[in-house]
Amino acid sequence: MSRASTVLTLALGAFLAAGAGTSQASEASDALADCLYKNTSQADRNAFVQWAFVTIGKADAAKAVTEIPQAKIRQVEKNAQTVLTRIVLKSCSKPAMNVLMTDPKKGLENTLTSLAYKLAADEVAKRTSPVLNLTITDLLNSSVTNLLKR
Repeated sequence: MSRASTVLTLALGAFLAAGAGTSQASEASDALADCLYKNTSQADRNAFVQWAFVTIGKADAAKAVTEIPQAKIRQVEKNAQTVLTRIVLKSCSKPAMNVLMTDPKKGLENTLTSLAYKLAADEVAKRTSPVLNLTITDLLNSSVTNLLKR
């Protein structure tokens, strides 16, 4: 592995370990998130969904539902870091370098947040209809009925 690849891998790993935040992603971060999303296999997506799950699982509200063992968290984070590094080096090095140059502090955090949103949206879309057997009309009718009762 070249010195530039090693530095990039270490930088990406450090950013990944920091976790994703809620700040607005920059154009460069969005471009990298798009590149990552477009270049993932189903196994890669599974790794990123698991990473997003354990990241959210650290919140108190999530811990009230289930607690994820630290060893599992470390395993999932290591796997996601490996997948991220591979995809960046193989397919997304240009947008990754752009993120590193334009927003070295929050760029990867914003990228991972954007990627997590895309993956979560995919997962929710697959499951929303069976879980919530409602339409927008049902919701609106219920709201109107409740308003009229007041």
